[in-house]
Amino acid sequence: MVKKHSKKRLIIGALVAALAVTAWLLTRKGGTSGEQVPVFAVQRGPLTIAVTSGGSIQSRDKVVISSELEGNNTVIWVINEGVTVQPGDLLLEFDASDLVEKRNEQEIAVANAEANLIIAEEKLGITEGDCEAALLDREVDQMLANMALEKYQKGDYPQQVRQYEADIALADEELKRADEKLEWSERLAKEGFLTRTELQADDLALQRKKLDLEMSMTKMNVLTNYTVLQQRSTLESSRRKAERALARVKWQNKASLRQVETEVNARTRERDRATNRLEELNFQISKSKIYAPTNGMILYASTVQIASRKWWIKPLEVGSMAVERQELIYIPLESGMVVEVMIPEASLNKIDTGMPARVKIDAFPGRVFDGRLVKIGILPDGQSAQLNPDLKLYKCEIECDFKDVTIRPGMSCDVELIKEAYEDALYVPVQCVVRVEGVPRVYVNDDGEWVPRIVRVGLDNNRMIHVLEGVRAGEEVMLAPPVKEQKQEETKEIERPKEPARGNGARPDGGAPRKPKTAAAAKPSAGRARNPGARKTPPAGGGRQG
Repeated sequence: MVKKHSKKRLIIGALVAALAVTAWLLTRKGGTSGEQVPVFAVQRGPLTIAVTSGGSIQSRDKVVISSELEGNNTVIWVINEGVTVQPGDLLLEFDASDLVEKRNEQEIAVANAEANLIIAEEKLGITEGDCEAALLDREVDQMLANMALEKYQKGDYPQQVRQYEADIALADEELKRADEKLEWSERLAKEGFLTRTELQADDLALQRKKLDLEMSMTKMNVLTNYTVLQQRSTLESSRRKAERALARVKWQNKASLRQVETEVNARTRERDRATNRLEELNFQISKSKIYAPTNGMILYASTVQIASRKWWIKPLEVGSMAVERQELIYIPLESGMVVEVMIPEASLNKIDTGMPARVKIDAFPGRVFDGRLVKIGILPDGQSAQLNPDLKLYKCEIECDFKDVTIRPGMSCDVELIKEAYEDALYVPVQCVVRVEGVPRVYVNDDGEWVPRIVRVGLDNNRMIHVLEGVRAGEEVMLAPPVKEQKQEETKEIERPKEPARGNGARPDGGAPRKPKTAAAAKPSAGRARNPGARKTPPAGGGRQG
């Protein structure tokens, strides 16, 4: 254990020593390299201001093959990319086993719906017959009630009245005859021709005739005062009952028919919905196989999108998933090719429609194709913004004349959009120019002193910037200006009037005494100016002093 601990201590000590030596060497090397200032001699010559970006070759016009199946579907077969097809050739097939199973179940549902509809229609026919029979019964009852009332008022009652009047007249006549007979019988009985018994019989017959007359008159009185009213009320009531029964049957028939018709309509809608669903499933199954609508070469949409630097797109292959309306295959038409390129928003001010372009295709090294910018995107590309929301890229299209070469969609290329081309211009690297309060400056070597000089600049091509005035060809400018020191100096000069109580050497809160600064630039090797107050006169042809 002691040996192990001693070995560990030795190793740790060696590592610490090595780190210390390395740090000392790096310190010395940094100090030595700091004295060697990287410079660039101002160049005069041809300069091209252009926007460069990578792009891809795409067909100007193409037939887009998209998925028409609902939901997320699995590809079980797809034609090889690059194959030339004819109209009607099979391009892609989805897994339709679930759709076939749903179609079988839907066919059963359609059969049940049709059976239910037939039952409802037959029930409607039966209900219509029952309603018609009930209506006929009630109409007959009403007709009989009306006839009974009319029969009594115009037939039975007048007949009974005449019958009773005849009975009264007959009884009155018989009464008169009985009275006359009794009168003759009394005369004959006085003369002795009739016995007392015969006289009593005639008297009894007279009394009977009187009773018959009274009974006939009583019947007439009962008929005219009671029976006719009672019978008429009864028949009127029967007639009203028949009318109400007829109206009730009509409402019942209407309700029953409406109920059954509603059921028939519901069954019809169920049948139609089931039939439409079956037709839709058949349509979906037919769309599980995609056929070529025209002739041409097959190009996967995923290949084109990946070539456009959309790396999150999954390639089209067997087993991949596709959603409805997803673009799957392109069939380019013979109408020419265009170059699609993404331009960042910072370079939009350098491009215009119609400006010339130079295209270099990776498949044809050494060849440069001339073209022109024909379209600039109005809005930034949304899919690119998903990866980096802070990066705004605009899709542009370039027309090129590809002669004597076979161009295929999806080929990668480099595009150079030429904004300006100068045969004779001054230029320096873009990192040589710093901006202080919006004014561009460069640090020029003036007899060993690095002096800031204000320059007027034009556009840049992300590498070199066009210098309009302020320097001359051959002058040395600093490649790595002390931007940090300059900005700190400017900041302190701005903040100095806000602190009148602090002079040179005053101690800020919690800081060291502040050293006085001058507006002159510092020498890069020491981080300070050799002569803070020195202002050298720039060479002839230079710009305004900084």
